[in-house]
Amino acid sequence: DPDLAGWSGLGFVVQAYQKRAPLVVDWLVELARQTNRRFMVRLVKGAYWDAEIKHAQEQGLTSYPVYTRKANTDLSYEVCAGRLLAHPDQVAPQFATHNAHTVCMVEALAHGNPFEFQRLHGMGHMLFDQLARSRGVAVPLRVYAPVGKLEPMKTCFPTWCGVCSKTAPTVRL
Repeated sequence: DPDLAGWSGLGFVVQAYQKRAPLVVDWLVELARQTNRRFMVRLVKGAYWDAEIKHAQEQGLTSYPVYTRKANTDLSYEVCAGRLLAHPDQVAPQFATHNAHTVCMVEALAHGNPFEFQRLHGMGHMLFDQLARSRGVAVPLRVYAPVGKLEPMKTCFPTWCGVCSKTAPTVRL
């Protein structure tokens, strides 16, 4: 559409806990290259694990579309982060996390390439405050808050909503 020429506001979210995540990142990079665009891509570990598992069970699938071990999700996140950071002309990488290990991993992979961290309001503020203090400069960080009905979000943001869930642990500093 000619009206969108020069517009760079389109963004995508990739959930690293989905087994297809690295392929989705590759597809987005190639799409950006083919269309001569630069997309914002937010990488998250994943928020709807319980629902994804339940849906796969209801469909009678023989395997799940998501990783069932945290270590596999963490590795997928690292692979996707590396791929996003390797293509600064095609993507503006955004890394949603409140995990200190993930912050260090992203910074180590960045090699000076631009990126931004993102966190939920009420989560991870101490981590990013400490990071900024230790550097002496502000960390590229966007703080966001989900909007909508609380009930569906409880499984995604258990600490933020004040509920317990073993599938979504948080790091407290």
